[in-house]
Amino acid sequence: MRTEIITYLRSLSLGNFKVSEELPRNESGVPLYLKNQNTIYCDEDQFADEPFISTLGSLSIHNTSTTVNVYVSVDGKSKPFNYDSLINGMRAAKDINSTQGFNSRTCDVSTEFVDDLLLTRLDFTYIRLT
Repeated sequence: MRTEIITYLRSLSLGNFKVSEELPRNESGVPLYLKNQNTIYCDEDQFADEPFISTLGSLSIHNTSTTVNVYVSVDGKSKPFNYDSLINGMRAAKDINSTQGFNSRTCDVSTEFVDDLLLTRLDFTYIRLT
């Protein structure tokens, strides 16, 4: 899903923001998304399998979830003019790839201040029954 999210984000009207192909790794102990303001970073897909229905026989149905975390930081003292509309547009990435049979798509948005930066994290979770 990481690739699909990056493709979707690049289709948005980004203004002074850009989407990086790099993973949000640490460089000299500082995550790239904190070093490079106005740059959007997508983490690797995280997978989880949870039992949903188990029967006495061998039939077992699972919730298989894929989660992708997206990070962006901006100057906390003066947000860019298009910040709110960008975040709203990014949240809509939860609805991409409707043909893959996901029965649940969510996007959780959290913000925090790190020094002078406003860090926004979007957690996209796509769940399907398998």
